[in-house]
Parts: sequence; structure tokens; C-alpha cells
Amino acid sequence: MKPQFPLKVLLCSAFIYFSCKQKKNDVFPVLDFIKAQVANVDTSVYSIIKLVPKTDSTYDTTYVKREEFKQLAKDFLETPDISKTFGGKYTEERMMNNDLGLAVFIATPKDQDLEVRRQEVRIEPDPPNDKIKSIYIEKMKNDKDSSVTKRMTWYADRKFQIVTITQEPNGEEKTSVMEVVWNQENE
Repeated sequence: MKPQFPLKVLLCSAFIYFSCKQKKNDVFPVLDFIKAQVANVDTSVYSIIKLVPKTDSTYDTTYVKREEFKQLAKDFLETPDISKTFGGKYTEERMMNNDLGLAVFIATPKDQDLEVRRQEVRIEPDPPNDKIKSIYIEKMKNDKDSSVTKRMTWYADRKFQIVTITQEPNGEEKTSVMEVVWNQENE
């Protein structure tokens, strides 16, 4: 009887391991981080500035009310949370970029029909105080007669930028850029 005990323990352990093996999506939770950043700006005393380029050297600069900040960040906040709702549909590659001195997590979809086409998280490693430096998200939506690509970058504790590229049915491409800055001390 004793020889069967180790076998039973091994089989039981294997069963527990495979039963409990998580079927989660192992992708960085970007949306949670951005929501926390928005909440921080909402309670801060920073002045918020919206910049829209008019030419290569001139910008339309507008001071933004705190209540309007969340609306400007809407494209980030309405991005599908690929860390929770798309289990297994994205792969994440983690690497160290020695030139930048940053750890980079890159999530890409297995199916090119998904809205989020790329998500990059750049982290400055400093255990135990690792710090997120920036998040890049690329989204694409196809409508009946056009396609819209959004290339969005969130610079932690400082600003965000949204580049919108609209491809019209006639082949014409329109690009718009908006940058919102709230903490110029970290520039």
C-alpha cells in the first residue's frame, strides 16, 4: 500500500495543477493604470493645457477645466481592457531595451480583427520601485466608408497625446493631433 501513496500524491498534485491553471490573459492592466491617473488629475491642482498643432511651429493652446479632462481622455478610457475581457486573444512579449534603460511589455492580437492592434508599456526598472514611464495604444476601427486609426501615448504623471488618422473612401487621409499636458514640472 505504501508504494501507491507517492503515486496518489503525484496524480492529485497534477490534477490540482491542471485544474487550477489560470486561463487568464497575462497582459498588463493598462486601463486600471490610466483610470488611476485620471482620478489623480481630477483631484490635483495642476493647470491642464490642451495643445493642437496648427502648423509645424504653432499650436492652438487652450486651458482646460478639470471637469473636461476626463472627456479629453475618453479615447483611453473607452479602450477595451485586453487584460480582462480578451483572455487568450493577445500575446505579450516582455523585453529589456538597454538603449532606453526600460522594460517594455508589448501586447499584440492573435486576430487582426480586434480593435486594439498594439499595446506597449514602458517601465523604468528600479526594484522595488519600478515606474511606468509611458503607455502606447494603437486602435483601429473600420466603418462602412472609412477607417480610423488612433495612436495614443500616455506619459505617466505628465501628459497624453492622441494622433487620429482617418482614411476616407476616396483614399484621402486626414491626420489630427491633440496633446493634453497637466504636469509640466516632470517635463
